[in-house]
Amino acid sequence: MKKFEGKSIVLGAPPQYGFADLIERELRFQGFRVYNISLVQHDFKYRNFAERLNCYIHKNFLGQKNYKTYLKFKRVEDRIRNCVAAITHADYALFIRPDQYSEEIIQQVRSKADHTIGYQWDGLNRFPEVYKRIDLFDRFFVFDPKDVSSPKMQPITNFYTNSFDIKRHEAYESDAYYLGSYLKNRAPQVEEMVLTLQQLGLTVKYHICQSGKRKPHFRHLNTTDTDINYRENLRFAFNSKVLLDVPLALHDGLSFRTFEAIGFDKKLITTNDKIRQYDFYHPNNVFVWKGHSRSKLLDFLEAPYVQLAPHIKEKYSFNHWISSLLSNSQIEPAISPSVDWKPVFAY
Repeated sequence: MKKFEGKSIVLGAPPQYGFADLIERELRFQGFRVYNISLVQHDFKYRNFAERLNCYIHKNFLGQKNYKTYLKFKRVEDRIRNCVAAITHADYALFIRPDQYSEEIIQQVRSKADHTIGYQWDGLNRFPEVYKRIDLFDRFFVFDPKDVSSPKMQPITNFYTNSFDIKRHEAYESDAYYLGSYLKNRAPQVEEMVLTLQQLGLTVKYHICQSGKRKPHFRHLNTTDTDINYRENLRFAFNSKVLLDVPLALHDGLSFRTFEAIGFDKKLITTNDKIRQYDFYHPNNVFVWKGHSRSKLLDFLEAPYVQLAPHIKEKYSFNHWISSLLSNSQIEPAISPSVDWKPVFAY
């Protein structure tokens, strides 16, 4: 019998890249009956010039960086309200990125659910509207440990999936793989990493999605305006030997590339130095990119992958993640700054 067989949960999650569908699938895999009220919507278009101008003013002069998301929500708010009204009772409710939902909708869900949990899988200060909603939840989680500022808040990482059976496929194969949206401030590191690996003779697949018409600050890499969904991303990750990660400098939380690497037993090259503090870290498996010499990078690439202890690997699965969110116990710390790892290879 599945752990949550017979339990029900209301889910509100970001729809981008198929994440809401992914999490619904994972929840059903655990046995939940899912009421998905996620912000499913068609491509957003401004109704007129006045609405576009109003959005520009709010974002650039009034400090409301998430104003476009607010407009998107208003377009679907009535549909979501009707979906919630049709729910008589739920054991749990989970909002991921609750800043995308109005306080009224969250309150409406609270009246239907026994336990209401919030999770901000982005930095709190990146979307500060979330601060107004934290007290609406029974428990609230953040993916960046430095964002913990009250007893109600707990740090938790992201996760790797349990429900997908990804198979080997030559069309997805590569030595290294990078996925990310285009951001000017991380473009130099992305290009340096990809070009260095290519110069070492590795085949590197990358997908860099750029929205808007501004010319990207790349000299040798190409961008696209086409997104790929998360399941397609998993196929590329599974069929690659090394995953590449250049997260935002605004926060220290670990990206999904980290957990794909754990779940698929892949090596990871990342610019996030904080990863050294986690209990899964091993220098044979994770290379922190800081302008190292090619010889050190080659040593890393040639070193054998060190299998994680089963209990540590399981700790970062969706199975463990959802159980941790819904339990009333304190989350087991993932950071172990006292661990002194010794690599199998020598520099």
